[in-house]
Amino acid sequence: MELYKDSNTYVVNIFMRYLKYFLIIIAQFAIVELVIWIHTTGIGWHIEELLPGDAISLWGTVATIVFLVFSVLALWNVDQKIKELNEIKERISSKSVEIETKNREVMLEADKVQKDLVNKAEEQIKRILDKSTYRQNFYDTLTRIANILDPGLRVQEYTHFLRTSGNIEGINYAYVYICRGDAYLELARNDKALSDYETAQKLDKKTVAPILALGNYYVTIKDYAKSIEVYKRGLEMEPQNENLMMNIANSYSAMGNFQEADKYYDKALTFNPDLTLAYYNKSRMASESTDPIMKEKRMTYLNHCLEIMPYFHQARINKASILRGEEKNEEAAEELSKVIKTFLHEDYIMAILQRGIAYRLQAKMPYALIDFQMVLFLEPHNVQNLSNLSMTYLSMGFINEAAFTAQEGLKEAKKQGKHDCDNEFREVLLRIDAMNRIAVPIRVDEKDNKS
Repeated sequence: MELYKDSNTYVVNIFMRYLKYFLIIIAQFAIVELVIWIHTTGIGWHIEELLPGDAISLWGTVATIVFLVFSVLALWNVDQKIKELNEIKERISSKSVEIETKNREVMLEADKVQKDLVNKAEEQIKRILDKSTYRQNFYDTLTRIANILDPGLRVQEYTHFLRTSGNIEGINYAYVYICRGDAYLELARNDKALSDYETAQKLDKKTVAPILALGNYYVTIKDYAKSIEVYKRGLEMEPQNENLMMNIANSYSAMGNFQEADKYYDKALTFNPDLTLAYYNKSRMASESTDPIMKEKRMTYLNHCLEIMPYFHQARINKASILRGEEKNEEAAEELSKVIKTFLHEDYIMAILQRGIAYRLQAKMPYALIDFQMVLFLEPHNVQNLSNLSMTYLSMGFINEAAFTAQEGLKEAKKQGKHDCDNEFREVLLRIDAMNRIAVPIRVDEKDNKS
């Protein structure tokens, strides 16, 4: 609306300005005509009777009058323009002051808003940090309680925590009830444990953690059918949770329903092909089954398990047990040696061997024998150890043990392609052979028997 009024005013001003110029031109012609009329009729002059000098004077007079009139008009117009310019200047100055005032007001308001925002942000950050520190203290407390070995003391600590912590934002109280339920379960206080697990379920309806805890409770009290029911409720929430599938399979297996158990183990492996425990449990289930086809799959499952996790010792021990049942005792011994060897570093075994050699060179044969036998226990195929052990046996008069160890050493050297100790093995065997030719050794216990 303001813009419309300004545009109308502008058009009117332009129109009035050009009308003024038009009227000035008309006025000029009127003045000239008036002068001429005065000179020709008013005084009785006739223009044709004028002398050249008088005509020139007349026209000079007219021109002067016209010039003066225009000068006056020009000065009046200039004065008007100056007045307009001054008015415009005043308006501009007024607008500038107004704009500057507004600008100051806006800046002050902006500074105020900024300060308010900064203060609010600082307060919010402080509250967040305070809450974070508060929560961290509680998490540290829960970690400390979880590391307590005595379940009775854990129950007391969890109870104290639940009573004193109030309702802190960010604390998973369902987890606390699950932990206290686990402690109750260790104490065989099953009713208390069940109550805590059910409370956890009410507090946490978005995750399967309380469902897993409740299902595990029913497994502990050997109510496998109820545990399957609970675990399946969890699968409705998380259809791809392999832990729930594994637990369902384990419960079916405990009930002797191997077919359903196998189905759920396979489902779990579909979502996680590297689930070693599934292969291990399938192997155990196959061992318990009377189906000969399933028994044949035991070794396949264990091999899968060990391919994924070579240090799954229980799987390797079970494999050795199957090998012994098939009278593959050498292979069984190999598997068990791998289990034993993992508990000791190779450098530790080598240190024991080197210490035994040092004892043997000092003629401290009993000490040397203990070290070599320890290495034999930890690493039975070590050719260097077999060589030192056979020589120690010979030095201590254990002829049969020396001969057996030397013969085994030669076999192992041939198998491994390591022949550095062949001369020592042959020397032991030659010396034993020479001793047998000279005399038959009689041991102390044999002398006692004869006497």
